[in-house]
Amino acid sequence: MLAHDLEDNRATLVLRDRTHISVSLFLNYSEALHKALLPQREFGAFLLIYSAMKPEDLQTELVRAQRKFEASTQILAQSPAGARLSLSGWTWPDAKQVQAMLQHQVMQAMVDGHVHAPPTEIRADAVATYAVGSVTITFPEEFQKVLVVSYRPSQVWVEGKNPSPPITF
Repeated sequence: MLAHDLEDNRATLVLRDRTHISVSLFLNYSEALHKALLPQREFGAFLLIYSAMKPEDLQTELVRAQRKFEASTQILAQSPAGARLSLSGWTWPDAKQVQAMLQHQVMQAMVDGHVHAPPTEIRADAVATYAVGSVTITFPEEFQKVLVVSYRPSQVWVEGKNPSPPITF
């Protein structure tokens, strides 16, 4: 049996130095774009239309979807109660990458009738002016269901042959 990465949408939140949260999203990006840009048409029609667009037109459409996704992704800190943390530094795939992905999916659909897209990674950061204890996160409805994994890394220096302090998980 072959091992596969989880194909569902997922997010990883990492609390760094008590005030900085790194967010990594792994999405079926073409499906999210379809739901944001052309939900009234079937997915196959979306693929054909957007894979054949002029790059500058596709870029305009991608920016429209990305703005919607950014505005709908919200992190609320539980302390101070309900403070919204601004997400910044978003990294999105460029139009050339997205068009190549869409074209590949069109070819897949033509050859075997099945479209498989590896997750697209998107990143953002939130920085608070206070120590973050807990947060809630909301995603755009276009992302559908998102598995959230969160953690706070722990670091310790280990010198030479000396054992480390106990490492807990």
